[in-house]
Amino acid sequence: MLHAPERSKSPKRRAAWILGDQLSLRNSALLALQPSSDIVIMIESLEHARQLQHHKAKLYLCFSAMRHFREELRAHGYTVCYHPLDADKNFLEGLQAAVTTYQIEELLVMEPNEIATVRFAQVVLPEHLGIAVKLTPSTMFLTDRAEFIRTYAGKSHLVMEHYYRKMRKQFKVLLTEDGQPVGGQWNFDRDNRHPLRSKVRIPKPYEPKQDELDREVIRVVERFFPHHIGSLEALALPTSRLEAEKYFEDFIQHRLAEFGKYEDAMLQDELVLFHSQLSPLLNIGLLDVMTVVRRVEQEYFAGRAPLNSVEGFIRQIIGWREFMYGCYWLKMSQTDYHAENYFGHTRPLPEFFWTGEAVFAGRRMNCLSKAIGKVIRYGYTHHIERLMIIGNFALLAGVLPSQINQWFWEFYIDAYDWVVSPNVIGMSQFADGGFVATKPYCASANYIDKMSDYCKSCDFNKSAKVGESACPFNYLYWNFFIRHEALLRRNLRVSMVYRALDKKSDAEKSDIQQSAAAFLNALVPNRYYA
Repeated sequence: MLHAPERSKSPKRRAAWILGDQLSLRNSALLALQPSSDIVIMIESLEHARQLQHHKAKLYLCFSAMRHFREELRAHGYTVCYHPLDADKNFLEGLQAAVTTYQIEELLVMEPNEIATVRFAQVVLPEHLGIAVKLTPSTMFLTDRAEFIRTYAGKSHLVMEHYYRKMRKQFKVLLTEDGQPVGGQWNFDRDNRHPLRSKVRIPKPYEPKQDELDREVIRVVERFFPHHIGSLEALALPTSRLEAEKYFEDFIQHRLAEFGKYEDAMLQDELVLFHSQLSPLLNIGLLDVMTVVRRVEQEYFAGRAPLNSVEGFIRQIIGWREFMYGCYWLKMSQTDYHAENYFGHTRPLPEFFWTGEAVFAGRRMNCLSKAIGKVIRYGYTHHIERLMIIGNFALLAGVLPSQINQWFWEFYIDAYDWVVSPNVIGMSQFADGGFVATKPYCASANYIDKMSDYCKSCDFNKSAKVGESACPFNYLYWNFFIRHEALLRRNLRVSMVYRALDKKSDAEKSDIQQSAAAFLNALVPNRYYA
C-alpha cells in the first residue's frame, strides 16, 4: 500500500507587538520576524492613553510617530495590523483580534521599558491569548537591567559617576588608545556652569514639517483628549525618523558647541537654549543611543566641538540616562518605588501647577510661573528648570513625592515611568533617602538669580530672607533643613548648610519658620490628585 509523503509542517506564524515607545528599526522582536509571512501588531489604546492625563503634545508625538513607523515598516515589506484610536480597542482586545485574524501562534514583545507593561506581557497575555508570548532583549538601552540588578542588589546607595565611567570603558567612548579619558579627566562638569549674561546669539531649533499624518493626529488628539493639559498650536516635534535625524543634525551644527558651557543656564523667555531636546525622540526609538553618541563623539575628534560640550552631552546619554534606567529596575525589583517618602512629606501639590500662575498675596513668583507655564504650553523645559525650580519648590514645600512624580509623568513629552520616577522620587525629591543622589538638590533664590534672569522680573525680593516680600525660596530653604535636621545633619554633602544654620540665632530661626508656615498654609491644594 502506497502512502502519500508527509507534508512538512509549515513554520509557526509569529507576530511582534510593537509598543509606542519602541519605534526602532533595531527592535529585537521586529528583527526576529520573517517579513514575508509574519505580522507586526501596533495598537493605539484609548484605555491606556487615558490612564494618566498626558499632555496633548506627548499624545500627538506618540500617535503620530506610531503612524509614521507603520508606514516605514510597510515600506520595508512588513504586514502591519494597526488599530487606531477609532477602533476602540485596548491592548488585550487588539491583540486578541490580531491573533484570531492572522492565526498567530507565537507573540514576540521586546522587553517593555516600564514594570506595569512587563507584568501585562508576562502574566495577562499568555493567559488570555492562549499562545506563547516571548520577551526579546531590549535594544533601547545599553544597560542590561537583569545584570544591573544582579550587580547592585543590596546596595543602599549608587554613584552615577562610577557607572558613567564603566559605560565609557565598556563602549570605548572618548578614550585614548591606551584606554584613558581624552583630555586627561572623565568629567568636565565644572566648565559647564556658566550663566547667559552677555548677549549670546541663541539659534532657533529646526522646525519639522508637518504632513497629513501629523495633521490627522492633531485632529484625533483634540477629539479624544479635549480637556487634557497643553496646546497643539506650538508644536515643533519630529514624528518620523527622517525628521528626527534632521532635528539631531540641527543640534550638532548649531548648538552642540555651546551646549556644555550653558547647559545649566536659564532664560525666562527661552525654551531650548543650547540643549538638544532629543530625549523625547530617544525615549520612543526614533533615534538610536549609540548612533547619537558616536556622532557627537565624532564632532570632538574632528575639532568641531569642544570637549566640555561633547563630554557633558555624552554623560547625559550613557551616564545619567542609562543609570536612571538601571536604578528604576533595581528599585522596582525590590519595592514600589513610587511610594517612597523619606521625609514623610504629605502636602498636596498646589493648584498653580495646573495654571502656571504662582501668585501669593498679590505677588507673582516669576520663576515658578514662567517655568510651569512653559511646561503647560510645550510639555518641556530643560533639566535645570525641572530640578532647581519646579522640583526644588516641591521638595522645600514638602509636597507628597508621588504627586509631583505623577505631575512630571503627565506634563512632560519625554516622560515615562522608568525615567521620571528615579529622577523625581530619587534625585529631585530625595524620597528614596539617598539611593540615587548623595544629597537633596535644593537651593535658595541666590542660585536661581545666579543662573537665570528670572529674578529681575519677580514681585518678590530675592535678597530678603523673611517676611511677605521675601522670595519664598529663601525661607523655605532654611526651613527645610531645620525640619529635617535629624535626617540630614550627618550627611557630609550638606555639612556647610548646617554650619551656616548653627550661626543663626534662635530669633532668626523662628522668623524663618514663621514665614514658611504662613506661606505654606496659604497654598491652595490641587483638585486633581487624590
